[in-house]
Amino acid sequence: MRRASLLLLILVLSFIHLMGQEDIPMSDSIDVEEVFISATRASKSDPITFQNIPARKIEKIYAGQDPSVLLQQLSPSIVSYSDAGTDIGNYAQFRMRGMSQSRINVTLNGVPLNDMLDQGVFFSNFSDFGNSIESIQVQRGVGSSSVGVASYGGAINFESTNVFKGDASTELQLTTGSFGTLRTSAEIKTGRMKNNIGAYGRVSRTSVDGYKSHSASDSYSIFGSVGWAGDRDVIKLTGFMGKTQNDQSYLPVLLSDIDADPKTNYNHPNDTDDFEQELVQLQWNRSLTEDARLDATLYYGGARGVFPFAIDDETQFVFGLANDHYGFLSNFTYEIWNVSFKAGLQAYQFDRTNFEYVAPNVSNPYDRDNSSKSEVSAYGKVNYDMGDLSFYGDVQFRSVGIDLSPDEKLGTGLDLEESWFFINPVLGLNYKLNDQSQAYLSIGRSGREPTRSDIRNGVTKEEYATDLELGWKYNDKKWAVGANLFHMKFDDEISSVGALQSQSYMEIRQNVADSRRSGLELQLGYKSSDALGLSLNGAYMSTHVSEFNNGTETFTDVEHIFAPKLVLRPQLEYKMSNTLEFVVSGRHVSSAFMELANIPSFNLPAHTVVNAQVNVAITSNAHMNIMLNNLTNQRYFTDGAPVDLDFDGIVEGPGYRIQPPRHIYVMFTLKL
Repeated sequence: MRRASLLLLILVLSFIHLMGQEDIPMSDSIDVEEVFISATRASKSDPITFQNIPARKIEKIYAGQDPSVLLQQLSPSIVSYSDAGTDIGNYAQFRMRGMSQSRINVTLNGVPLNDMLDQGVFFSNFSDFGNSIESIQVQRGVGSSSVGVASYGGAINFESTNVFKGDASTELQLTTGSFGTLRTSAEIKTGRMKNNIGAYGRVSRTSVDGYKSHSASDSYSIFGSVGWAGDRDVIKLTGFMGKTQNDQSYLPVLLSDIDADPKTNYNHPNDTDDFEQELVQLQWNRSLTEDARLDATLYYGGARGVFPFAIDDETQFVFGLANDHYGFLSNFTYEIWNVSFKAGLQAYQFDRTNFEYVAPNVSNPYDRDNSSKSEVSAYGKVNYDMGDLSFYGDVQFRSVGIDLSPDEKLGTGLDLEESWFFINPVLGLNYKLNDQSQAYLSIGRSGREPTRSDIRNGVTKEEYATDLELGWKYNDKKWAVGANLFHMKFDDEISSVGALQSQSYMEIRQNVADSRRSGLELQLGYKSSDALGLSLNGAYMSTHVSEFNNGTETFTDVEHIFAPKLVLRPQLEYKMSNTLEFVVSGRHVSSAFMELANIPSFNLPAHTVVNAQVNVAITSNAHMNIMLNNLTNQRYFTDGAPVDLDFDGIVEGPGYRIQPPRHIYVMFTLKL
């Protein structure tokens, strides 16, 4: 009832306000696509640690990779890993500042992509997603208020392809290469037509054998947008759908078995999941005056599928789910004199059914339960410009409720109803040093509720992060520099302990009372001419957990898991001519612990990977990109866990998820 009242109130107030306005033409200088993301993204003068990544940077390295892999190449403090040992196909995940993506807010045009209950994002369900992205904003730390799950460790905001930009075109893409990779994609763009309508559509198919044994992936996806831009209004309908079948390969493998066969896969050859996911969003933006805008979005997201786990050739357990996600959000932006004000409201309902059965008894599950989650949140942001100095204030209110219900017939599942209320404030200052540089300081606090999986494993306490960010940015014709110091203090952090749930890819987590992460992040770009460019993304981080108990023993003053102290990514670009360009890049990741007791033998070794890329313009409309990865053929790992082979509580040793050896991708692009 409270949610319905709030929605009705904002709609009525908006209608009354709009009816009282004269026609105000939307300024030609305003990008009609950006109106849908401007309210939820950080702006240039906001004292937030963020990075904007335009389409040209994405397209330069994109060949069909999972977005997790793209983000690792484009932004500091991000490390990704793949289950199957490939950049394309199957499952990939990333960590930011050592925190898994279930603690990162991920949106498309401001609409949540996270699973609301598990709070993660499974890009594999809608493959080739990066092919339909206009820009990405990466916020590190608490950041500014966002819809969806809490922006706890950071936020990733994707903007879909601009339907009004450029001329009408058709583009065909083909990626082939190692591990049996074959990706085909076809897309059509109209640009802004005479009737002020623009449209975009893409269809893709991706198949990969995988590096590890029986780790193949087969998927297709469809992405489309259509928009209309009037004098005062912009209306846009965007949607995607994907269906994927992945051979399971998530179990970490003992080093002795990797030594014997690097492609070893502990998952059974018959374990192939089958998932589909879709999202549709209807967005409307109205220019109320020259200085005020209002937007509203209705959206629906759904996912369903099964993933199996065979314990032998005779017995296979199958775990399945079905999600429905309904939501509404609205943002209001107003600028007057030297004050910018933004406010917003979000409400959603997320429902899920989980079930388990022994194959092939699909109609007779032995376990089934229902889960639901609802949220109403609101935020307000203000930026007050006092000349060279600007003040920023941001506060978000989140009311969240979770209801876990047992199945009425089977009597299985938890019976729990829990709610939380969070106030997430951010305060900051931005100082313009000169025309080329600025410095900023901010402090923010964010609270986050446990996931469904956490609750089922006994974690019901919320966690809080207090984030201090100090940064400096510099830009001129040759240099682009960004540097920031951060200190994140956590209370009751829901920390990974370094083990997987039995027969699962899910991490086991528990509350730790006191912990922190501190570090320095650097982005450096130098372009001496049109021919030569240098860049460096880097991060140094230290972490600390005051106390951790594994159930039998207490450990003090330990480090977080999967939190390497040093991550560096240098890159050199050399454009030999208008038709030929060479790129060489590297990535160094220092060692990290894989379990919270910090036993020295349970760690991920440091690794350094060197990649190269050759870009060839065959004609003005035909291009070829050759990507040579891991040139030194280094065996390396970016994820792992203690291995309990028989799930009997006895750990045989450290296990690893191996990443790809030397491999090649070739992508052909034809524009018509």
